[in-house]
Amino acid sequence: MYNAKHRAVTPVSKARRTFMAAVVGGATIVGGMAVGAPQAQAAGGGVWDRVAACESGGNWKISTGNGYHGGLQFSRSSWRAAGGSRYASMPHHATKAQQIAVAKNLLRMQGPGAWPVCSRKAGLTRSNGASGGGSAVAASRSTQRVTSSKGVLSRAEVRKLQRKVGARVDGIVGPETVRKTERRLGIRLSGKRYLSGAALTGAHRLAR
Repeated sequence: MYNAKHRAVTPVSKARRTFMAAVVGGATIVGGMAVGAPQAQAAGGGVWDRVAACESGGNWKISTGNGYHGGLQFSRSSWRAAGGSRYASMPHHATKAQQIAVAKNLLRMQGPGAWPVCSRKAGLTRSNGASGGGSAVAASRSTQRVTSSKGVLSRAEVRKLQRKVGARVDGIVGPETVRKTERRLGIRLSGKRYLSGAALTGAHRLAR
């Protein structure tokens, strides 16, 4: 999968993108900046619109070939892990509301750190992200998984990890689970809301 978190890619609006001109989802990308209707969507003011404005220029249909898709720039593996397959095979094939519903699952699983750069810029929190935008029914919590380049941790495996490290057993990785996993592994506390690096590798071992 993606790195223990949903990696935020460089926003489409930044000129250093190498694909300086393309037509994606009805919006023209010129010099790396989205021009057209998607920008108007991003101007709506909702927290997920702000995240999308940062991640993709507000283009909910974008798929540029960089491995990340849709307004919130899901990788294929993060889309599947957060339950997106119930809506569409790929994020950019889903509606805006469906993408937001899946993003809410990912937010519950990993917190705002799933979008490490754009969550800060957009002011995304667990609270406002859970209530903001998107009318599609969220994917079932039973389908939620924590994924990484090391593989996949199912909710059952997360619970097993939480029992081993003495964290609250809810099947969702959050600050307490991260902190207690790092302590169990003798790793310096990172203060993160998601597992990464050595902590993630150790979590996979503990969850066996």
